[in-house]
Amino acid sequence: MKPVDNAFLKAFFNAMAGRPLEPGDPRYVSLYDAALTDSDPVQHLARAVEWSTESVGLFSGYRGAGKSTELRRLKRQLEESGHLVFLCDMEDYLNLSTPVDVSDFLMAVSGSFDDAIRANEDVADPADETFFEGLKAFFGGLELKELSVGTSVGGASLKASLKSDPTFKERLQKNMAGHLGSLVDHVRLFCRSRVAGLREHTGDLNKQVVLLLDSVEHIRGSLANAEKVQSSVETLFADHAEKLRIPGMHLIYTVPPYLKVRYPNIGQLYDEGGLEVLPSFKLHEQDGTSIPAAYDAFEEVVRKRGDWRRLLGDDRAVLDNLVRNSGGHLRDLLRLLRDVALRARTLPVPESAVETTINQIRSEFLPIANDDAQWLAEVARTHQAELQSLDRLPSLARFFDTHLVLCYRNGEEWYDVHPLVAEQVRKQAAGPESSGAT
Repeated sequence: MKPVDNAFLKAFFNAMAGRPLEPGDPRYVSLYDAALTDSDPVQHLARAVEWSTESVGLFSGYRGAGKSTELRRLKRQLEESGHLVFLCDMEDYLNLSTPVDVSDFLMAVSGSFDDAIRANEDVADPADETFFEGLKAFFGGLELKELSVGTSVGGASLKASLKSDPTFKERLQKNMAGHLGSLVDHVRLFCRSRVAGLREHTGDLNKQVVLLLDSVEHIRGSLANAEKVQSSVETLFADHAEKLRIPGMHLIYTVPPYLKVRYPNIGQLYDEGGLEVLPSFKLHEQDGTSIPAAYDAFEEVVRKRGDWRRLLGDDRAVLDNLVRNSGGHLRDLLRLLRDVALRARTLPVPESAVETTINQIRSEFLPIANDDAQWLAEVARTHQAELQSLDRLPSLARFFDTHLVLCYRNGEEWYDVHPLVAEQVRKQAAGPESSGAT
């Protein structure tokens, strides 16, 4: 291959990476227009903030659906409206594979808020005591003897222990059970103090402060403790909804998609912002009718990132085939294109190379257990989740996380099996003769 072609493939491969896009990135394409959907979750969340003096909202999205990019769009929109907005990654403060408690969650929220302020040189005051330094003193006032080891070397150690030391976190949760009211007061006092400082610094005593908390939706646990972890998330956002409100601030928490299954209508507990779910974009109706506008939108997404015609040739049908096999899931489409680039030996690549990529990515979904295939076949037939009991919710969450099941919410919410495995699921559910099993 010529060096110039190899350089193109390298650039194309990197351009198709599924990283969040920052505001103003020329590669960004808004898929929330009238041709694809009648609802923009970011606009809904933004209005809830703009029309309130304080608010709490929930934002959910399936893995790889573009939630982090849309949070950045929300941040920019609110900043353009005059708000002071901080975007925090809660993965830096929480252990996402263990049960979460309202006490350590509130500490993580406050610590992330404090760190985000300190990272902004325009509004930071280095003289301010850090949240975790103040938290150590707060613990000392409560005389929590069992926590002396975890807090003895300062706030930085406390922050690290909350995330990385499950034993310490469990002791903390038990100790704080009788002091939750005091902790809530401490957190709210700290946040009000920071908000007052920010308003004084900006010279606007009515400045609205917004905290966007990303990655909370990654809390899911493992196969061994999924039920316990999911139950803890339900308790956090349902039973402690009022404690997650901080007077004088706007907060938007990302939450796992399974939360609305465990606690139906949870948005009513957060009546300003409610719950917004970021779905995949449907490429066809439930009856199989193709939606040309959706294919055009995804073509624009790819075109703004790289010259797909140089990779695939001028036949748009080749790209549309990859789009179709992505199921309308942006990250899956980008992954398919990256794999085609990796396998290219000539430019444009032959259609056989595209089929090789499709078969390779399909093979990573397989094999599918027979019980799962029966369930997935019902999802494909009814376009419903077909959740027989909450005991099976961890399995449904696994389907969502692995993209075996995709959720579409362009108007009515409905589900479908990923197109890469739809035929295999149908054959396997029909029996050994149809699936080719012996």
